[in-house]
Amino acid sequence: MCEPDTSPEGQLAERLDAALARTGGEPTIRALALAHGASCIGRFDAVEHLYRYAIDQGVELARLEETALQVVAYGGFPRAIEGLGILARLRDGPAASAPLDEAPSQDRGSGQAHPTTDEPGRRTWDAIYRHSAGDVIATLEGLVPGFSRWVLEDAYARILSRPTLTLGVRELLAVSALGLAALPGPLGSHLRGALRNGSTPDTVDDILRTSLVLAAPRARSVIDQARDRLARKVYRT
Repeated sequence: MCEPDTSPEGQLAERLDAALARTGGEPTIRALALAHGASCIGRFDAVEHLYRYAIDQGVELARLEETALQVVAYGGFPRAIEGLGILARLRDGPAASAPLDEAPSQDRGSGQAHPTTDEPGRRTWDAIYRHSAGDVIATLEGLVPGFSRWVLEDAYARILSRPTLTLGVRELLAVSALGLAALPGPLGSHLRGALRNGSTPDTVDDILRTSLVLAAPRARSVIDQARDRLARKVYRT
């Protein structure tokens, strides 16, 4: 009979497995969301285990790679590279993702103060923010002129509009990342985005609850508050 692994790595793996295999919910979506969130906050002690779990559950490599690529939008290039490197070591063969094509560029350099409804990534943006889409763009423009176009083209057109993962799943990945990063404002926006794109309140709450396994104290407070607001139906879609 094998003795239990009492090392820090073994204890972390045990906690992750328990969070992923809880009754109810979808373990594979939990694994994708938590791997994404863990990558975005630099918890690479957990990422390889989460990707191995997803592979064992039969998740396609292309979906795992899209999860790792999305880290660019929420955690930056260095952490995305680290996560993609982990996947490269785990996979048997070449990458499975679609090529990383340029975003459409017909509207670049138009000189307009604000992006138009034809801007690359705008369809995805509108699906997430709906009636608040224009207001959020105006807020970004107030920070630095041209910043909203940068966000639309680089994050929403090049990353969040890619195939393989639905927008609903991508928003669940964002929920985990933003909760673990303890960013209540963006978390609320993308929590609404998940609800607007096919996720039920129970599904969103399940991802938030799963993310608690890696949450630092500040992040735990932000996640608990979001779960409370979700239960009280504060988030309007």
